[in-house]
Amino acid sequence: DALPICYLRDVDFVMCSPDIFVRSGMDLDKVVEKACSTLSFPVFVKPTDAGSSFGITKVMKPEDLKEAISFAFSEGPTVIIEQGIKGREFTCAAYSDAEGVKALPIIEIVTDNDYFDYDAKYNGNSQEICPAPVEEAFSAHIQEVTKRIYSHLGCEGVVRVDYINGEDGLYFLEVNTIPGMTSASLVPKMVRTAGIDITDFLSGIIENS
Repeated sequence: DALPICYLRDVDFVMCSPDIFVRSGMDLDKVVEKACSTLSFPVFVKPTDAGSSFGITKVMKPEDLKEAISFAFSEGPTVIIEQGIKGREFTCAAYSDAEGVKALPIIEIVTDNDYFDYDAKYNGNSQEICPAPVEEAFSAHIQEVTKRIYSHLGCEGVVRVDYINGEDGLYFLEVNTIPGMTSASLVPKMVRTAGIDITDFLSGIIENS
């Protein structure tokens, strides 16, 4: 349920971390060699079509890269090796209704773990702060970028976009095209913060899909 960053590589309104796209059947020794020559460690290895952080590994050294790629392939036939970006993590959702594309309040994710992995998401080892404790202008910037990504990719319904705000600006991580909608999920938290009734919110999305 995640779209890889290659779809946004050439836009001018958000940055993408350097990455390598890997397909099942490729020579992994050559992939590792390319990664070591073009990317800086740590890197994140992740499948392109899995949610809940399944199949993701943070790789600190080259000798662990091939195993991480094989692990990611357990979730799907395509994998991304992405250079890690140090910074604060944010997420924002966009949706469309009769009035056009809109964005919900942003969330800052603060994890006790090394990164926002499955354990941090589902076992209480993270804080999901909504609205995020940032200046209004920065929040509005992320919302605007999220709407532009939504339109650029031709999204429908509601999607969630994840970011890292690095030292040199905002980096796009991925688009979650089927975000969780339980009471503890991120999008419903944004909806509640916006003061929107969740039933009305979902009804409006269905009517305009």
